[in-house]
Amino acid sequence: MEKTVEKLKSLFAKAGVRWLLGYLFILFCGVGVVYYWRVAYGFADLSPWVATGVACGGFSAVYLLVFLIAHFVKQNLALKASLLILLAGLCFVFANPPLQAPDETMHFLRAYSLGSGNFAFDQQEDYPDDVDLLVVRFPGYYNSAVIGTGQGTMADGFRRYFAGPAEDEAVPGASTLVQQVVPYVTQAPLIALTRVLGGGALATMYAARIGNLLGYALLCYFALRVMKRFLPIMIALAISPIALFTAASCSADGLLLGLTWLFIAFCFGGALSRSRAVVLAVSFGLMVFAKYTPLALLPLVALIPFEEKRLKNRRITPAKQRWLLAAVCLGATVVICLLLTLYTKVASNYGALAYADSGVHPADQLKFMFSNPPRYFAVFLYSLYRDKANLFSTGTFGWMDMVVPFVNYFTPLVLLFSAALSALEGAREERRTGWVAGLSAFLLYAFTYAGMYLTSTPFSLPEINGVQSRYLLGAFFLLLVLAAILIGRTMALQYLREVLPQKTPPAWRMLHLAFCYALLSALLLFQSYYIGP
Repeated sequence: MEKTVEKLKSLFAKAGVRWLLGYLFILFCGVGVVYYWRVAYGFADLSPWVATGVACGGFSAVYLLVFLIAHFVKQNLALKASLLILLAGLCFVFANPPLQAPDETMHFLRAYSLGSGNFAFDQQEDYPDDVDLLVVRFPGYYNSAVIGTGQGTMADGFRRYFAGPAEDEAVPGASTLVQQVVPYVTQAPLIALTRVLGGGALATMYAARIGNLLGYALLCYFALRVMKRFLPIMIALAISPIALFTAASCSADGLLLGLTWLFIAFCFGGALSRSRAVVLAVSFGLMVFAKYTPLALLPLVALIPFEEKRLKNRRITPAKQRWLLAAVCLGATVVICLLLTLYTKVASNYGALAYADSGVHPADQLKFMFSNPPRYFAVFLYSLYRDKANLFSTGTFGWMDMVVPFVNYFTPLVLLFSAALSALEGAREERRTGWVAGLSAFLLYAFTYAGMYLTSTPFSLPEINGVQSRYLLGAFFLLLVLAAILIGRTMALQYLREVLPQKTPPAWRMLHLAFCYALLSALLLFQSYYIGP
C-alpha cells in the first residue's frame, strides 16, 4: 500500500500528469455548466450535444492558452500577469453584449470616427447605416429595458441586427458627445484594420474592445515591472472583474485605469530616473485631463524614494525633490490640458453641451456647496453610507442594470485576501505610507462624489447619484494598502526573523487565484445576459 501511494505521489509530481488531470477537470466543468443551465433555466436554444461541445471547446481553448503562457513564461511575473489579464479580458469582451458597458455607445462612435480617419469632432457626422442599426438594436440598459420587460432576449438583438431594418422602419442616425482622441489611440487602428478587411459595425465594435484591452494589458505590464511593493494588491485589482469589464469595452476609462496603475506603480516602485519621471508626469496629466479626480493621487509622490543630492554646493533633500516632482506633474497637467483643450476647440463644431438632467447646473451647485458646507458634507456621508463605500458594487455591470450578486459579495473577499498576502510588506512600511495612502483614498472618494454631485445630481436631492465602483479602484488600492499595514502591525510581523523564501511567492498565488475568479465572473456575466438571471 505504501509503495502504491509513493508511486501515485511521484506520478502526480510530474507536470504533464497534473496538466492532464486539470484538463479532465475542465471538461467535467464544461459538461456540468451546460447541464446546470438546462436544469435551472430550461436552456433549449441549442441541442444538449451541441451546447456541450461548444462549452467544452471554449473551456479547452482557454486552458490551452493558459498552458502555453505557463510553459513559455515562467519567471517573468509582469509578462505572465499581463498575458493572463489579456486572456481573462477577452472572456469579458465576448461575455458582455454589444454596447452594454456604461456610455459605451458614445465612446464606440468616437473611436469609429477616428478609425475612419476623421480627427475632427463633427456634431452632424453621418455614420454608416450598419453603425446606426447597431446602436438601435443594442441600446443602453438592454437588460432592464428589453429583457426585463419581456420585449426580447439578447439573442433577439443579434437576430434583428443581422436581419437588417424592416421595410417601413426609419433608423435614426447615431451621434456622440465625446470630444477626445487620446483614450481611443489603441481602438482606432484595429477599427481601421477591421474596416479594410470588410468587417461591419459589429465586428469593428469587438475590434475596438480588443484594442482597448490590449492597451490596458500593456500598461499593466509596465506597471507590474515598475512596482516594488504591494504587488498582490495591484494584481488583484488589475485583474478584478470590474476592471476587466471596463478595459474590455470601448469605454475611455480603460486607458484611464491603466494609467492609474502605472502612476501608482511609480509611486510604490524604486528610485526614479529622468525618463521614468517624465512618464509619471505625462501619465498624471493625461489622467487629470480625462477626469479631474486623479488629482487626489498626487500626494503619493511623497512615497517615492529619493537620495540626497548636491548641486553647486546646494543640498537638495529628498523632501525638496518630492516637491519638485509634484510641481513637474502639475506643470505637465497644465500643458497637456491646455494643448488638448485647444485642439478640441479648433477641431470641434459642438456648441454648449446640455446635461442629461435638466435640473443640474454645476456653477450653481458649486456655489451651493461652498455656501452650505455642513449640508453637503451630510449628503456626502449619507451617500457613502448608502453605497457602502462602493465596496460591494463591484459586480454591477451593464449600464448599472446588470447585477451579479456572486461577484458583488465575493470580490471584497478576494481583495481582502490580497491585503493579507501583503501584510508582511505592510508591517515593514513606514508610518508615512499609511497616512499618505489614507489621505489620498479619502480625497479620491471626496473628489469623485463631488464630481457626480456637480454633474449628475440636482442640489435639492439629499443624496449623490451616479457613483460607480470603477471610478474608485485607485482608492480601493490605497485602502487595501492601509489594511495590509494594519494587519501586519497588529500581528507584529515586522519582528519576524528572516525565513526561507516560499516556493510560490504571494504575488504569484494572488495572480492564479484572481485569474480563476475573473474567468468565473465572466462566465456568470455571460450566463446572466444570455442564459438567465
